[in-house]
Amino acid sequence: MGTPVGVKQAVTAILATLVISTLLALYQKLTGNASAGQFIITLIIYAFLCIIPYKISHQSNAARYVYLVITIFTFLSFFAIDYEKYKLEFIISLALTPIEFFILYRLFQQEASNWFLAK
Repeated sequence: MGTPVGVKQAVTAILATLVISTLLALYQKLTGNASAGQFIITLIIYAFLCIIPYKISHQSNAARYVYLVITIFTFLSFFAIDYEKYKLEFIISLALTPIEFFILYRLFQQEASNWFLAK
């Protein structure tokens, strides 16, 4: 059984959100909102997070749930954002919210769930 289309779409969307987040980190560094150390740590975290879509595309059910937990913590972090100082970051986070819901929807559809559990 091949990878379901929904899982492929979710993996592509995860990678797209990582690219957008990396560009946002670069913007923060260039505008002085992040130090060089913060920028490097952010890049290391995003590089580490690239493992998740890789593992998801290779039928790792655990990676699917790790992504769910990370997404929940990301949504909870909305409450910690200084809206006045980080307006662009907040706007981009809000814009990515429907994409995150789409990713979770596609990863937890019945077809995807059956595929993950078939391993």
